[in-house]
Amino acid sequence: MNQRLRSQRLLALFAGGWLLLNFPLLTLWDRGVLVAGLPLLPLALFAGWAALIGATAWICEADDTPD
Repeated sequence: MNQRLRSQRLLALFAGGWLLLNFPLLTLWDRGVLVAGLPLLPLALFAGWAALIGATAWICEADDTPD
């Protein structure tokens, strides 16, 4: 993956993460629901955060060799 494509993907991931962790979208998860005994908001917050970390690692560790 060339540097320009990697930068574009990381910028898109940043924008998506910013939207995911921003106030208006967090209120969608603020319900009185329990999932496996855990409140939905912290569960969704940590799941989204873990997904962002995983996606960042996947993008940064992509192979740089051409096909």
